[in-house]
Amino acid sequence: MDVIVIGCGAAGVAALRKLHDAGLRVLGLEAADRIGGRICTIEYGDSTLDIGAAWCHGEKDNIVFELAEPLGLLGRPDPHDSWYVLSNGDLAPDATCKEILANIDEEVCKSHKNNVQSISQFVRNAVNTKETFKQFPRLTRSLLEVYERNNHLGGQDDPQHGKSLKGLDEHWPCEGEFLLNWRGRGYKTLLDVLLNKYPDPNEAIPVQILLNKHVECIRWGTSQPSHQISPLVQVKCTDGSLYAAKSVIVTLPLAVLKETHAQLFSPPLPQDKINSINSLHYCVLDKIYIEFTTPWWPKSAGKFVILWQEEDKAKFTKEEHWITEIYGLDPVQHQPNVLLAWIYGKGAEAMEKVSFDDLKAGIDKLLSIFKKKFPVTPVKSVLRSQWASNLLARSAYAYRCVATEENGASATTLSEPIYHGNGLPLVCFAGEATSYHRHSAVHGAVESGFREAQRLMDSFGKTNVKPNQK
Repeated sequence: MDVIVIGCGAAGVAALRKLHDAGLRVLGLEAADRIGGRICTIEYGDSTLDIGAAWCHGEKDNIVFELAEPLGLLGRPDPHDSWYVLSNGDLAPDATCKEILANIDEEVCKSHKNNVQSISQFVRNAVNTKETFKQFPRLTRSLLEVYERNNHLGGQDDPQHGKSLKGLDEHWPCEGEFLLNWRGRGYKTLLDVLLNKYPDPNEAIPVQILLNKHVECIRWGTSQPSHQISPLVQVKCTDGSLYAAKSVIVTLPLAVLKETHAQLFSPPLPQDKINSINSLHYCVLDKIYIEFTTPWWPKSAGKFVILWQEEDKAKFTKEEHWITEIYGLDPVQHQPNVLLAWIYGKGAEAMEKVSFDDLKAGIDKLLSIFKKKFPVTPVKSVLRSQWASNLLARSAYAYRCVATEENGASATTLSEPIYHGNGLPLVCFAGEATSYHRHSAVHGAVESGFREAQRLMDSFGKTNVKPNQK
């Protein structure tokens, strides 16, 4: 075997496709009972729901857009309005809310970013000191909380884990429409494109992917340079199965690497890579899909923004506090009776742990806020994601935090391979956390898979370790 790819999410599947097309013998090992990782599309009614990644974010320099758009797979969102709803059920003035949020954005845009300060710390300082924000203090406090939650700024418990200002410079958004949808097919369509199953399933590439293969040990550097035709990396799974290849590409999420790297790699990883694993951080972001008997929201509604006030939060018990962490409700295209509730951070982790009955009761209590101004219809069903509880994900995406900057860590260091003495990369690293400038996004994950596949293709050509012939 030339290459084993560990983890078959977007990065792993992208790597498998490119390596296969280059004529290399490749094998994918996936611990779950499906491929896709944090791409998880389920059938729901006459359409689909995406439990994880849902939108193609941007167009220019976006590899997902470049793969999907020529096939007519992407749709654009309908024009919409945002409704700002106070936690007592009243509507907040739309123009004022938008102006305050725009002022916060402006402060962040003009901030000096080459430092170790967190975005949250900077924004809070600006709101507390700038005259611009003193006209509507209560509303501004609620909108500041919305800004922090909507941008997943982190650092709720530990300021070291807050997103860094420098990370804004290091992250390159793609120009163009940010919320391109999959026309009801779901993000899993991208996996079909990468595996050549779309548009014709009969043309799928014959690449081998083994499911339910939980890797417990990656033993690298197990052959001497003089025995270069022998496998150099050995992979052991929890079911006792063993595999060997000249190189491996590891695509595990950052949060999983944090938990497992000490036991997973033998010998241990280099210290600079461990430093980056420990110093980068991750976001827990969850979805709660709420299906109603009939839609009750205005057709023009694109988002309900919930503005929590302290006296209303106090009406919830400690066990119900997670409800007050929900910051928005969005209509779902191609699911006319469904709203999507967003929750992140510690609130998301708490939500994942409540029973399903308590989840439904919590949603009912949340919706009571809207009944003051809207004719809310009965809830038919509720469906949630639980990414923090998922042992194979533990998170939604990775990001640069204060600790990243203070400790000199980076996605670039995380992405660097471990080399054999002859220059062949033994252990490569892919996944959105390793993307230099597109971390947090599926297109960053796909790019990283292609990047590491190309690295191995180039290396096989430069060393006297030759790929096996099919």
